[in-house]
Amino acid sequence: MSILTDPELVKDKLLKFHNCRILKNHAIYEDYLLVLNGKIQDPKKIFYDLRREPDILIDCKGGILSPGYIDIQLNGSVGYDFSSDIDTIEEAVDNVSKAQLLMGVTSYCPTMVSSPKEKYHK
Repeated sequence: MSILTDPELVKDKLLKFHNCRILKNHAIYEDYLLVLNGKIQDPKKIFYDLRREPDILIDCKGGILSPGYIDIQLNGSVGYDFSSDIDTIEEAVDNVSKAQLLMGVTSYCPTMVSSPKEKYHK
């Protein structure tokens, strides 16, 4: 198991993402981010009030740290149309998922455009 896939491994542990670029006040800054139980923490409160040091350090190696985008309506992508490519839907979902992840989309709901009722049955 990995701390990236199993939240129980980091329960009540303070994570420090360092050596990363973060969007703040409409600009990107080199900074760090503290996370506890899935929530971003105020560094002043952690260090000055709680006097707590990070339990886990994660080096972002200069990458951008940002939340993922959840697309609630995706009709297709990268040449696939979820309404038309019904016979290759598994291939379409796999390839679309990989492409969307590269664009920052971490989850999506595959949808169909308005179509004749026969399409919905398939």
